[in-house]
Amino acid sequence: MGRMRKTTMLMGLLLAIAGGAAFGPWGAERPQAAAAGREPSQWAADDIREASAHNLMPSWATGRYGSIITREQFAELAVLLYETLTDQHLDDPVTNPFKDTRNFYAALGYKLGFVNGASSGRFDPKSPVTREQMALVLYNAIGKAGIRDQMKAEPIESFADADKIAGWSRKAVGAMAASGLMQGSIRSNAVYFTPQGEATVEQAAVLVNRIREQYGAIRASSEEELLEAVRRGYAPVVSDERMAETYRAAQLALRHVVEPGMSDYEKELAIHDYLVLHTAYDEANYRQGTVPDDSYSAYGALVKGIAVCQGYANAANLLLNMAGIEAHIVTGTVGGEPHAWNKIRLEGDYYNLDVTWDDPVPDKQGRVYYGYFNVTDEELRQDHEWIDNGLPAATGTMFNYYRVNQLMAADPLQFETKVEEAIANRDPMLTVKRAFTSAKDIEPLKAAVFRSGAVQSFECAFGSGGVVTLTFRYF
Repeated sequence: MGRMRKTTMLMGLLLAIAGGAAFGPWGAERPQAAAAGREPSQWAADDIREASAHNLMPSWATGRYGSIITREQFAELAVLLYETLTDQHLDDPVTNPFKDTRNFYAALGYKLGFVNGASSGRFDPKSPVTREQMALVLYNAIGKAGIRDQMKAEPIESFADADKIAGWSRKAVGAMAASGLMQGSIRSNAVYFTPQGEATVEQAAVLVNRIREQYGAIRASSEEELLEAVRRGYAPVVSDERMAETYRAAQLALRHVVEPGMSDYEKELAIHDYLVLHTAYDEANYRQGTVPDDSYSAYGALVKGIAVCQGYANAANLLLNMAGIEAHIVTGTVGGEPHAWNKIRLEGDYYNLDVTWDDPVPDKQGRVYYGYFNVTDEELRQDHEWIDNGLPAATGTMFNYYRVNQLMAADPLQFETKVEEAIANRDPMLTVKRAFTSAKDIEPLKAAVFRSGAVQSFECAFGSGGVVTLTFRYF
């Protein structure tokens, strides 16, 4: 319902106004409309309920859903939407630019720059608002809220009556149409926008609510709500201190590792490495069956620096989505034990990313593995199991870590060559993905490792998908 505002009135006139216009909300020119639409239409009912829950439905709208909405009524909806998008409550303006209305919503919208008068000093408050006027007001309100860059944009030539759309509203109409917020109607196999058409109260309310739903701030009081808000591309309004700390830690991490101009692959790699290097697997509690709730959360991974698989996956999902990379959490099992990891999308293809299994256990300072960095479903099924979760299959190979970094060995000769090159450079570690079938046997490696005489000893770890990691100790 409409909120009570202060009684400071425009032009020095003191009146108590509760959530509506200073004048009667319904224009005398359309008295027949007042009796129409006492209940919301079925198609609008859910949006009306949501709009009411978010303080977007003034009290005057109750029982008047089928009435034609006027300019001053729509100004109120636009201002309420702006307050919701920006999570603020605005003070009443102290001056009134209009001679024909004392409505403070009209004055507020004008002050903010997204509501215009009809002519010099006049607002024409009782006239119906047209569709192109609605488009412009809402487009400007979204811009004033600082979130217009989230909107799509397209030309309006697709409308059969594009030539009837005024030049001052064409960009707004295009953006509202491209974003799926305002559509045309089909007549004679053509789509018409009908720029001079009118709208009912419920039509305007549904439009405003869908803008809130698509672009509005999401309040997050739990980790689930925080992850969902970020997944949808919103900067959440965090009301819980624990979630605020998690979100701040995520922002700090991204500022630390993500640089301008990075590709999505480079961002993903930086996030992967950050989590591996700054998080330790909570092995002791896992073995004892005493894992605390923190370790199952992004809070544990990002703030406390200790987590189990769910915490790693939640943190990775949060960071990846905040960095603009589509990411999802996948749950399944490994060796019969519950496990969680991520599925991500790069340039149209999907990949699996298991940060937990790329973090050595016990924790080894400065050590990062890449055996589970962007692998296919086929590769991951060698040791992971999961049921169909509705996500697209991970079949991408272009951005596998080893392929990108030319650490693939097509045959045994290539593998031995890479081992010899690493030893010649006195690299402390080499990780290679073998694209050929080979037993997990250390004996055949000894000849290649010790051939130069520079290596005192070495360790070998066989990972999933043919990955071999060699660690060298030199004389």
